[in-house]
Amino acid sequence: MKNKSNKKSQTTIFMIVGLIILIGGVVFFYSTQKAPKPFEPEIRLIQEQIPVEFEPIKNYANDCAYSLGVEGLRIIGKQGGYISFADRALNRESFTITQNPTESDAVLFTRNSDLKIPYWWYLKSANNCRGDCKFATKRPELRQTDNSIEKQLERYIDSRFKDCLKNFEPFNEQGFKVTESGKVKTDVTISKDDVSVLVEYPLNAERQDAKSKLSQFIARIPINLDKVYDLATKITNLEIKHRYLEKHALNLLVAFSGVDKEKLPPMSDMQFKFGSTTSWQKSDIKNKITGLLAAYIPLFQVDGTYNYERNTFDSELKQRLYDSTIIPVANSSFRDLSAYFTYLDFWPSYFDLNCQGERCIPSSANSLISFFGIQEYRFAYDLSFPVLAEVQDPFALNGQGYSFNFFLEGNIRNNKAMPADFTPLERADLSESSLLCDARTSGNVTVAVLSAATRKPVDDAQVLYTISDESCFIGATNQDGVLTEKFPVAVGGVVSIVKDSYIGKAAEFEPRIDRNDLLKVEVQPIYTKKVIVKKKNVVKTINGWQFVSAPSDLNNKESATATLTRINDENELGFSSIANYEGQQKDQSELEIAPGTYTADIQLILNERIVFPEKEKCVKKNIFGAKECFTIPKIDFGEKSAPGQERFPEGGLKLNITFNPKDLENSDTIVLYAVSLDIANVPEQERVVEDIEQMGKIEDYSKIYQLALQPSFQK
Repeated sequence: MKNKSNKKSQTTIFMIVGLIILIGGVVFFYSTQKAPKPFEPEIRLIQEQIPVEFEPIKNYANDCAYSLGVEGLRIIGKQGGYISFADRALNRESFTITQNPTESDAVLFTRNSDLKIPYWWYLKSANNCRGDCKFATKRPELRQTDNSIEKQLERYIDSRFKDCLKNFEPFNEQGFKVTESGKVKTDVTISKDDVSVLVEYPLNAERQDAKSKLSQFIARIPINLDKVYDLATKITNLEIKHRYLEKHALNLLVAFSGVDKEKLPPMSDMQFKFGSTTSWQKSDIKNKITGLLAAYIPLFQVDGTYNYERNTFDSELKQRLYDSTIIPVANSSFRDLSAYFTYLDFWPSYFDLNCQGERCIPSSANSLISFFGIQEYRFAYDLSFPVLAEVQDPFALNGQGYSFNFFLEGNIRNNKAMPADFTPLERADLSESSLLCDARTSGNVTVAVLSAATRKPVDDAQVLYTISDESCFIGATNQDGVLTEKFPVAVGGVVSIVKDSYIGKAAEFEPRIDRNDLLKVEVQPIYTKKVIVKKKNVVKTINGWQFVSAPSDLNNKESATATLTRINDENELGFSSIANYEGQQKDQSELEIAPGTYTADIQLILNERIVFPEKEKCVKKNIFGAKECFTIPKIDFGEKSAPGQERFPEGGLKLNITFNPKDLENSDTIVLYAVSLDIANVPEQERVVEDIEQMGKIEDYSKIYQLALQPSFQK
């Protein structure tokens, strides 16, 4: 009994020692390995054991999985998320692709190129749509759906894996015999840091008397497609929501326009001057716009990316205007990615302008007196143009780099960005990291953002901090309008506050290491108000032309265009607003307005043919009373216009106007007043050419009677 007991004890001791050695070995193995990536546990579970002599076969197949994965991902990057546009077995999304990129679901890179790149946001309807225009996206999902990028890549590798293996010909001379015993099935996982490829392909391998079964081949591709796709989605969503392509195209049209043959025709201008009118050729205008897009679209930058470089100017106002062209991507870090924007002049754009055929001339008629002219320049631009967006990861594929292309389309109609409902493009996402500046060593900084009009807190205001040529997103204010965070410590920093429906503002701020700080910033809210335009007449009496302060409604032949340009302080972003008002219209127009002082420019147009009849005029020829008579020919405003299209510039307003917060906060409607030269009510036979001089005095009347021309407010 004793011997048996001793043997049992010895056996137990050996088992314990063996277990300790096994556990120790496992602990040692895992402690010497790098932390596993999300996909690695799955791979370890399915990893199969094979004899060493068959490892070359397995490595050869692994290399095929890697090379096909890289090949497919590069094609997907070039083609905006699609592996093919011709093979429906690989890509199950249908496309309509034409030589005209603004009437297509994708853009042909060149006329004879096989490279096609889809729109991630574009006008799906025809360019000439009216009222029922639809926008769409051809952005594929990253994962989960049947035609996601993951699934397309799986089908691509499935279709080419056997060809890549080439029946294992390199191993035949070495005495290997490899035969298949099942079908190829690929599983692709796009994780946070890379792309993992698992190919299941059952094989029987033999060499002399040795045999083995192989079925699983694995590759990990160092491309952070998840982050690339994330940045591309954010760039697209910002265009859908804020229309930055259209806004900057409109800025170009305004900046490079004027009553000058070398410039673009102005959207709105009026001249009372001697000489002939300025005219343009429509084809020349399109060519100039194409050149501007090609030159200025590449200036777009995405804040916080690898290639972002903030230029600096001596003028703070210029600096603020330049900074407003930078696309802000908040809450995410993309410092290892680059973003580029391109428009090439051989990509046809859609362009139309309200010209008379090929010739673009002022819409008002000229006097028949050769030396006198009144010109109203009122041009409505329609423009659609494709913009190539490219997201690059220069560090992918162990420094070889990776690019992902997609197109966005800018659409302007009647001098405005085409309206579209904003619905953010969603994505099947893994957790998202936050954008933090690297060296945030200050004490706690509390930023309190208030409405300058109501003194109430402003929630969800985006707070950015700029130091020299680098900007970073700090955070957003809470429901109390407060954000408390640590800041980078530097000299000459600037805090910028950005919030939809508020005018952006910047403030110089230098946080310190050894103290907490409080920064209060007031931002001006932007209100949307109904607007009415009324007129105050200048009438012809026996004593000459006189101003009448009593307001009148516009009749059904009158219309007005009101342009308000805010006179900002140097720490605020620029802001302007425009509204069109038709007399007797049923639906009231709307105007965006913020408290402040504005330069108001109203143009009042009468859709009626105004004629000054032929008159004989006599003047003294000498001191003896001799007279010389001559005939002033008839002046017909609208002689060259089609019936119902006559446009007589009967007045307007040129005046600085101040809107105070109280009036805007407590009213629903703004009433603007314009000076109207009431020449239509002067009988035609009583009109004389000297009356035309009154048309050049609108600015004088505006200043003299400015108190009577201040806007009023209605509930």
